[in-house]
Parts: sequence; C-alpha cells; structure tokens
Amino acid sequence: MQMKRKKKSLFAILLALVMMAGLMQGMTVETKAATNSVQAGPFTLSRDSKAIVEGVDYTYGKYEYGNWNTLTILTDDITIAMDENAEPTSDVIKLGQYNSTPLDSFSKVTFSDLKIKSRYDSVLSYVNDIHITLVGKNELISVNENPAFYGSQGLLSYGSITIENSPNGSLYASGEGYGWGAIFSSTAHGKPSASITIGDEMAMRSSTEEMVDVSELTDIPQVWTSYIALNNNEDYTTRGNAKTILISPKEHRHTWSYAVDETESKDGSRILATCSGLGDCNEKDASLWLSLSAENTDYDGTAKAANITISEDWKRLNLPVPEIVYYLSGTDTKTNSDNSGAEAVGGAPKLPGSYKAQVTVGTDTKATKEFTITCKHGEWVETVSDSYLKTAATCTAPAVYYKSCKLCGAKGTETFTSGNPLGHDFSNNAETCRREGCNEKNPDYKPATPVIIEGAGGEWTKESGSTLRFRSDAGISSFVRVEVDGTVVDAKNYTVTEGSTIVTFTAEYLESLATGKHTVAIVSSISGEEKKATAEFTVAKKADTTSGNSTPNTEQTTAQKTKALKTGDESPVGYLLVLLALCGAAVVFTGKRGYLK
Repeated sequence: MQMKRKKKSLFAILLALVMMAGLMQGMTVETKAATNSVQAGPFTLSRDSKAIVEGVDYTYGKYEYGNWNTLTILTDDITIAMDENAEPTSDVIKLGQYNSTPLDSFSKVTFSDLKIKSRYDSVLSYVNDIHITLVGKNELISVNENPAFYGSQGLLSYGSITIENSPNGSLYASGEGYGWGAIFSSTAHGKPSASITIGDEMAMRSSTEEMVDVSELTDIPQVWTSYIALNNNEDYTTRGNAKTILISPKEHRHTWSYAVDETESKDGSRILATCSGLGDCNEKDASLWLSLSAENTDYDGTAKAANITISEDWKRLNLPVPEIVYYLSGTDTKTNSDNSGAEAVGGAPKLPGSYKAQVTVGTDTKATKEFTITCKHGEWVETVSDSYLKTAATCTAPAVYYKSCKLCGAKGTETFTSGNPLGHDFSNNAETCRREGCNEKNPDYKPATPVIIEGAGGEWTKESGSTLRFRSDAGISSFVRVEVDGTVVDAKNYTVTEGSTIVTFTAEYLESLATGKHTVAIVSSISGEEKKATAEFTVAKKADTTSGNSTPNTEQTTAQKTKALKTGDESPVGYLLVLLALCGAAVVFTGKRGYLK
C-alpha cells in the first residue's frame, strides 16, 4: 500500500515539473539592447564611443512645467540631432539635472541641425562648464507666452558656456521677454564666475530685436560676463542685450539680397544683388544685375515674349534666373488662352492688348515691364458668332452683330444684321406672344372653357360631417361664383382657395341637399366672358348599421375551436399531459425502490 502511495507522489512531482517547463516556454525575458543610436521624439541621439541606454544616458517625457516634452541628457559625448528637413519642435532640451549648484556630470554635447521653437527656454544646461559643438544649422527660438516676463532664452545655462564649431556649423538663437538675451549664463543659480565663450574660429552677429531675419543682423556683439551684449555699459538697463544671435564660421559665405534698382531703371524692370554674408566679401565691386525688357509690337498672330538680360558677374556667380510670368496690365490676372491667346496660364500673349511681364528673384523681389500688342485692323469682316452679337433676333427684327478684324478677330464698332425675325409665337391658343419681352395680342385667340380637374364624380354621405371640394383649372383671380343645379350658392356655404381655384362646400350646406345626383358649376371670367367648369356629384343617405343577424361566423367559430385544442403555453391541456407523465414516473421510481429494499 505504501509503495502505491510513493508512486503516486513521484508521479505528481513529475507532472508539476512538466507543467512548469511548459509555462517557462511561453515566458520571455525582456531585455533592452544597447545601441549607439536611439530615437527620442524628434531627436536622434548617437555616440561613437559606446552604446546609449535610456534611463542611464538620457530620459524623454513630459516637461514638469508644461504640456510639452523634454529631453534630458545625463552623460557625456552625446550628439543630439534632428532631420534637416523636419519642422521645428516645441520640445525642450535639458543638459543634466537641476541642482542648487551646477553639476560636473559631463562637459561635452553636440547639436546637429536642431530646430526648437518652444514656449520656454529652448535649451537649459545644469552642467558646471558645458562645451557645445555645432554641426549644421541650429535654431533655438524661445516664444514666451508673456513677453513681459523674465526668463525666456534660446539657451540658458546654470554654469559656463563654450560654443565651438565643426566645419560649417552655426547657431541662431532668439529669446522673447526683457532683461536677458538670447544666450544667458546664470550667475544667480550657478557660479559667480559663469561666462560665455565663443570659439576663435567663429563669428557672431546680433540684434536687440527678437527673432529678426539673418540679413538684418548687422551689429557685432561682445561677450560681457554672463550676457552677450551690444556694448560694455555697466548699467543693466542700457547695456543693450542681444536678443537674437547668429554664430557661424568666420570664413565668408555669400548671402544674397535683392532689391529693385531705383536709380538706373525708373520703371522697376531691373534688380540688383548684394552680398550680406558674414565677414568681408570679395564680390563687393561686382556688377550684379538682372534686367527685364519687352517691346511694344504689332499683332501678327505670334506670341510676344519679354527678355531677361543678366550681367556677366550675375552669370559667373550662378545667381538665380527666374521664369517670366505674364499678366494683364494693371492687374494680378495671369494671361490665358481666352484673355490673351497665351498657350499656357501666365504664358506670352498673342492677342492685341496691354500686358505686364514679371520676374521674382529671392523671396519677393519683383521686376516688371509693361508692353502693348497693337493690331492695325486693315479689314473688317462679317462673322456670325456669339462673340460679336450685339442684339439677338426678336419677333420683328433680325439679330445684329459687330464686324470683326479679319487679322486679329477684334470686335469693331460697325454692325450688320443676319437672319430673319423670329415671328410671334401664339402656339397652344396663347392670348399673347409667348416670346420673352413681346406682348403682342393673338388676333385669333379664343378663350378656353375651364374644366373641373379634381372632385368630379365625388360622393358625399349624409350625417358624415365631412366637406366636399372641387378644383377648376381657371386661375383664382378669374373666380366669379358657384352654382349647384343651376342655383347660385351663397358664399357662406363654401370657401375658395388658390390652386388654381379650389371650392370646398361646408357639411351644413351639403346636409341641406337631397340625396341623389347634383351638378356643380365654378364660374370664372375668361377674357371678359363668363365660363363654367361643371361636374356631377352624389349625395348618399346614411348607411344602415342595425342588423339583427346573430348567426356566428363560420371561420371565426372554427378558429376558436382550433385554439381550444392547442397544447402549448396558452392551453391547459399541455399542463395536464406533463402532470400525467410526472405521476407515471413517480410510480415507477417508487416500485423500483421497493424492489431494491
């Protein structure tokens, strides 16, 4: 007996082990693979030296003071990059964690094509001395919800800042508000000696205005303690903090600006180009111009195009040469096949008229040239076309057209007639001519007799309390009276409504009529004559509802009998059959138990 029990215990243990193994097969141990490149929102984080692990090297989530996200960098040598074609993000970047004093957790970070436009400081550094390397074009723009509030910078550091450059890297920073500038190193929360350093290989331009265009950055700022300022005035209120800053390589890169030449071309047909890039430009003396020309010409059926002429220096420096777009003179309506004969929208015109040729250089610098195409109109011809129609044909006069130029198709002033008068339309016995604008009377007009179009042959029953209506096709304005059996009916016994003429008799009046057939006439005045629309109707006596027949309906009796025989939920017979079956079962069961005893 004990042996059997031991075998059972061993079998139970083996079964438990098998079940645990099956469960473990379905379990997976989640591991976070280390990688040298990770994605955090719109940012790509990378590092050459070793892998980047979330929670160790960085965190990404909701910003503690707003409904936008923040990227926090926790360790050294990380490149923060965005796609150069991406739209600006509102996310905030933090370098290190906040502490009462700046931390020495790391010292280096790289910005690559960052585009941040946030409602707070775009980048905050809690590092003791942070070295920032620039790759590509970086934009840090802070848009403060309250411009009168302190503390809205493109870059704010609680320690010192050093900005260095890789080849062709740049930083555009701008902050809203007052007091502080676009880049600020806080001595209040950091260390008293906190400073801003710009690498020797870099140039810096700035403006006291917020978020200005790069071409407007003309002042050369100075690094002054924790601020980047426009002067070294010790007075806090007057030292001119730089609210917008551009930091870029010192080597000169052309930045072309365009303007209409107001000196040489008084008609606005010439554009000049100048370089506004940082540093000295070796093209200051270059002749950089683009000119638009167009001649007044005679019409010959061909397109008349304007011409662009550029200087040799413009061509040498590969400045843009735009396409010419054509408009109707004095408007912003582009030429097309209908208004000018142009083969394409905005294309060169063919037809006589006044036009404007226009080119756009850069963003919105426009050069224009007005010109005219003239036709001498040597021969005028008669062309029947809706384009030359002066007046359409009438009942009594033919259509009138303008003559047109055989050469260009222009509409002249001389006219000619074509075709015959239309004649009057008295179809379907019209009283006046049916053509629009003609009121000629039909000499053969015969007033039509109106007819009853609704209610004819109707029947009304005594004591029904209902009304009875008839409708004539004559207009209600021509209504005169109502007759029944040749006798004029008092107006109090009926109503007249529109549609065309609807007469409704009252129940009281109908009750006064004898049973049998009657004739109704709705009298209308048609062209000065009284015309009657007539119909018959019947007044019936009240139906006899007092029948003494008590013979039951055969179908109803059969149905009632059938229902009485049903054994479903609605019949007691079903319940009786079930009860009998239960009783039989009880008898059998009792007998068996007795037998067993």
